[in-house]
Amino acid sequence: AEYYGVVMIAKVVVTALLAALFGFAGVIKLAGVRQSLAIRDHLGVKPVQWRLIGSLELAGVAGVLAGLAWAPIGVAAAIGLTLLILGAIVFHVRASDSVADTAPAVIGLGLAVATAILQSA
Repeated sequence: AEYYGVVMIAKVVVTALLAALFGFAGVIKLAGVRQSLAIRDHLGVKPVQWRLIGSLELAGVAGVLAGLAWAPIGVAAAIGLTLLILGAIVFHVRASDSVADTAPAVIGLGLAVATAILQSA
């Protein structure tokens, strides 16, 4: 029973962190925040693709939060966010970005993988 409580707390905390990270990222992409647009241009992503990525990030947030009530949707959403962030890491590497510039994507990858694992437990 104690193990279940610890896993549940970890699941909620990690899911909330993932949702906050991707919620922020998705909103600034869709809102066209200047710094976000500068990153988009630096990475060589087309405006329509940037907005699509932002929309997918927000859909992923909805999915992982729904996963707290129904695990299959949360696992699927976390896997989707994992694939999305792997693409982001590839773009950062291709742009020869520093570790500091790539770190948020790597953190997002860790949170997405952890969320998929915890929501499947």
